[in-house]
Amino acid sequence: MVTPELIQYIKAEFAKGRTREEVHNDLVKNGGWSEVDLNEGFRSVIPMQSIMQSPVTMQSSSYSKSPAWFPKIILIVIILGGIFWAGWFLRAPLMKLFNPEVNKTDNTASVLNNPVIANTAIVKDCGIGTTPDLKNPLTYQNDAVLACLGNSALRCENAKANLNDALFPTNFQIIKNEDGQSCNFKLSYKPDSTLVDATGQKLAGQYISCPISIVKVLDETKSTPSFSAPSTENLGKYASQIYFYGTLGLFMETNVNKSQIQSLGCSGPYIDTVIASYNNR
Repeated sequence: MVTPELIQYIKAEFAKGRTREEVHNDLVKNGGWSEVDLNEGFRSVIPMQSIMQSPVTMQSSSYSKSPAWFPKIILIVIILGGIFWAGWFLRAPLMKLFNPEVNKTDNTASVLNNPVIANTAIVKDCGIGTTPDLKNPLTYQNDAVLACLGNSALRCENAKANLNDALFPTNFQIIKNEDGQSCNFKLSYKPDSTLVDATGQKLAGQYISCPISIVKVLDETKSTPSFSAPSTENLGKYASQIYFYGTLGLFMETNVNKSQIQSLGCSGPYIDTVIASYNNR
């Protein structure tokens, strides 16, 4: 079973600059942890760690100060990680409060929460996968589920998939808009999710929907961090970049500004959840 001590140990080792493989080997050799526990522990930490490490790898003798917005990025990630991890530990007691009939309304909830679907086109089912780590190409390069989503996004075709993750939205959709020419991506929590945000609001059914055309990726190749157009050469990587942008990148780029986020064409209660978590720090 994953414990807070395991999570803190992994975070501390990453902060020392150690790689995932080094930490994994030590835990297997000396800690007696199972592969299942370790994988779950790393999945909880890596999405946050990938952002927190970027200032270190990008510093050079040519500059010594991070961008003004970078400390806020780190703060957002830490807050989200703490909130969602707390929700994970409250999973068991919260499940007792759920109506067992909720699964019967999954399809209805999906339709009501989707403001852009206006057609009855066939939706491609890309299957079930795992949320990727942009720092580790092995998690997306040859992943059939992510490649299916990336291809649908590139071709602007309706598609859906479930990506297993303990903290962030798990339902990934590509939705063709009424005009027939543009598409949105939609990331949402399952209707039976037991996670809660900093204000105690349940995350079940919460979503964010944005035009695929606004997706950007954090560019770490330049001396100053910036956002640039995503890569579409590898379809799995493209889908991964869309997922990362919807869960964190959008808020980093807009400095958690709701008006700016909405002006880009984004909507959904997940936006308010992230902003409330940031303001409640």
